[in-house]
Amino acid sequence: MARVFVTGAKGQVGSELEYALLKAGHQVVSSSHQSLDISQYDNVRSALKASGVDIVVNTAAFTNVERAESEKAVAYSVNALGARNLATCCAQLDIPLIHLSTDYVFAVDKEGPHKEDDVTEGHSVYAKSKLEGEHFVLDSGCKALIIRTSWLFGRFGRNFVKIMLSLARERHEIAVVSDQLGNPTPVRALAEAIVKIIPQVLKPTFKDFGVYHFSGFEATSWDDFAREIFRRAQQQHVINHEINVVSISSEEYKSKAMRPHDSRLNCDKFKSTFGITMPYWPQYLAEVIRAYQRESKGQLPLDGYDHTLTAFVTDKQGKLQPAPDSMTLELQADATESESADSADRADADTNDRGVDAAAEKSTQEKAETESTEDKT
Repeated sequence: MARVFVTGAKGQVGSELEYALLKAGHQVVSSSHQSLDISQYDNVRSALKASGVDIVVNTAAFTNVERAESEKAVAYSVNALGARNLATCCAQLDIPLIHLSTDYVFAVDKEGPHKEDDVTEGHSVYAKSKLEGEHFVLDSGCKALIIRTSWLFGRFGRNFVKIMLSLARERHEIAVVSDQLGNPTPVRALAEAIVKIIPQVLKPTFKDFGVYHFSGFEATSWDDFAREIFRRAQQQHVINHEINVVSISSEEYKSKAMRPHDSRLNCDKFKSTFGITMPYWPQYLAEVIRAYQRESKGQLPLDGYDHTLTAFVTDKQGKLQPAPDSMTLELQADATESESADSADRADADTNDRGVDAAAEKSTQEKAETESTEDKT
């Protein structure tokens, strides 16, 4: 079993990854932005040296696409400088790095599905900062895997599925962008894929470092994604009234940042290298809807698992210290069968980023800025 350092541990990907790693028997050193500021080089180096980890997974990022337009310095400090610090330290300490990135790095008007070596051209501050982070990681000389993903939704944190369910509690009509295509990606599937590839990456003979894509299938639009969410929620009796999804254009959805019209990702490289099939995203909706129900009742998304714990923190000198009252972070309870995809759903999935930045509710114009992989700063 490996000892894994997870940054952004309180974000929706970090939380799910932490759970998956512990469930698989790995040791986890987890840090949120409150416990480790990855934009501070000395703190990052001290923490990695003290942790004695075998591999680092960076899920931390500034992911509010709209706010990034007005908070450029903060976005770059985390998405670009933070990535550079982690990659530089990993290169110096000979620690492999798995770094999560986004579909936003592609041009807004380029058609997908995008391959890893397609031309990149970020048009928003968020996209440019993430792309610069990729460049820093690749130029660092560290043993790095960059995994681009898209339209993430999961049991932890804020994401498109939960936002749609929240709006549906009070609305009968919701307007959602229809002219943007992408691949919704279940966070649990991404986390479990990372857990599966870690043993391969840690083998001395592994040489296939570089850029990869991982996303769910099949591709869809935001408005059709919303319709499927509501259909499943009605089946689970979370919504007991009809929701009219009104399709609108990107031009009708006013925003500061430009978003890709086609975020579809080609994941053939990941499948051929690691032998992992991409997840069929509709089969993961039930567990996210259940997590939303639990949270609406003030409960944890998963029974018995408190994802807000942090195993280690750094002190003012950047030294790694056990978190108060938590010498180690232990898995408190396995997920019950009801918290996993149904067995029939899983069979279907076996055969076959970013939350929403593209949904709009007409009367409130409430944005869902959740692109992410990440622990918000």
